[in-house]
Amino acid sequence: MKNVKKVVLYAVIVIAVIGCAIAIKNKLTISAKSKPAQAAVSKTSVEVQTAQTTKKTSGDIYKATLEAYQQGIISSKTSAKVVSVSFENGQYVNAGDTLVTLDDQDIRNNIKTAQAQLQTYESQLNSTQVALEKLKVNLDDAQRNYDRQKTLFEGQAISQTDFEAAEKTLKSAKADYDSGNASIQTAQSNIETEKVTISNLQDTLSNTIIKAPISGIISNKNLNIGQMASSGASLATVNDISSVYATIQVPQEKISIVKTGQAATLTVDGSDQNYNGIVQYIDGAADTTSRVFNVKVKIDNSDKSLLPGIYGKVTLISDQNAEVLTVPVNALVGNEGNYSVFINDNGKAKKTKVTIGETSDNNVEVTSGVKSGDQIICTNTSTLQDGDEINVVAKQNDSGQNATDKKDNSSEDTASK
Repeated sequence: MKNVKKVVLYAVIVIAVIGCAIAIKNKLTISAKSKPAQAAVSKTSVEVQTAQTTKKTSGDIYKATLEAYQQGIISSKTSAKVVSVSFENGQYVNAGDTLVTLDDQDIRNNIKTAQAQLQTYESQLNSTQVALEKLKVNLDDAQRNYDRQKTLFEGQAISQTDFEAAEKTLKSAKADYDSGNASIQTAQSNIETEKVTISNLQDTLSNTIIKAPISGIISNKNLNIGQMASSGASLATVNDISSVYATIQVPQEKISIVKTGQAATLTVDGSDQNYNGIVQYIDGAADTTSRVFNVKVKIDNSDKSLLPGIYGKVTLISDQNAEVLTVPVNALVGNEGNYSVFINDNGKAKKTKVTIGETSDNNVEVTSGVKSGDQIICTNTSTLQDGDEINVVAKQNDSGQNATDKKDNSSEDTASK
């Protein structure tokens, strides 16, 4: 009986061992089968863009400061109290816009006084002219009487006393006429002087309305309502920025290759946008201390995005056909002096160190590390590691789903059916 129990016990143990072995084998088989699927799930979806060569303009680069194309000074031509100001710094004004009004009451009072004085002089002139006409009649009568008396005296028909009386009357009439004529000239002179005074006062009155000399942006406002505006003092500046000048300093060893009309490009700090321009002015002499020449590059600024005082860089173009290799800026990883990109290397992310050049329009020039035709990974670069497996997808459409995902989903649906 004991032998039978032992046999049964051994049989149970053997069956249990065999069952465990089978279970372990099945588990290992399932695990092995699941590994490829898990590996496929761990792939990182990325977008790529092909590195390509493009033509770029090249030349010497200089630091630049932007200046207004032209400036107009807002100033007063007369001294008076400010009663209104209709502008602020940064405001755009048109040529001829009224900007400042000065107190004109004293000037208007002076004009009224001068006009009244003018009327007095004109009235005096009229009276003097009437009197002069009478004096002319008296002079003519005295002249005729003198001539007649002279003839009679020469014929001894009258006494010398009578002749001298006629002569005296003529002299008196002539003196009266000359005096009246002088009064006429004085009155006329007074009238002309008063007219000039009135004209000057009217000019002064018009100067109490100060207008914009040119169209542009206001800066350097220097007045407030109630203060006195002094004649000739600058009240503000109007900057014409329809175009701007980018002023650069060219060393003497380079100035010989800079020409008026030469093409140039401008980039400003904080922006990748390029602005086209031409060399407009070249100083005729170098600065005696620094030995550099000031050169002004005229830049079109129709959209008024450029303002005086901004810093930038000007490239004086010498070669417009240089070829460079570019990649998207957002493909770069790392920091200045230690940049890298990820390249699609047969389905794996290959990290490659690169040397970069200038940046323009969301692309950056690469001078080493990649070659034309390389597929540059430009998304999810922050989570990638060198050697990670990747799944290249198309750029996302407006719905947020990419074309490759749609295709994969369609294939899975077909397979499930």
